[in-house]
Amino acid sequence: MDQCGDAKPARFETGCGRLRVWAEATLAGDELLVYIGGGERPHIGGISVAGPGGHPISFSFPGHMDYAVSSESARRISEASGSRCVVVCGIHIDKAAPEEIEALIANSRRCIDMLLQSLRTSQREG
Repeated sequence: MDQCGDAKPARFETGCGRLRVWAEATLAGDELLVYIGGGERPHIGGISVAGPGGHPISFSFPGHMDYAVSSESARRISEASGSRCVVVCGIHIDKAAPEEIEALIANSRRCIDMLLQSLRTSQREG
């Protein structure tokens, strides 16, 4: 909480070095805005929006594959929370080997798992 009693963004991290990934979540009313970043050069590569019961709508900057992570994450978050969400993703490492890409995707899923667990816990407490 800040000095006005407002919640600060929640942050979830996993992995280390160039395989480190984090997710930051901010409430916008009852909806969520999530940024997933990591690797050597975090950026904005893909954006997805989703609502409960709907399919994510994704946008990607040319040459970026981050929408694959943002789309899956937006779907999972909207299904679990029952509300709309926006997910922005940008994870980059230079000359990534296939196993490094798999590790980054797995780490992003772990971050979203932690976020969803946090939502379940706060719903039980609220």
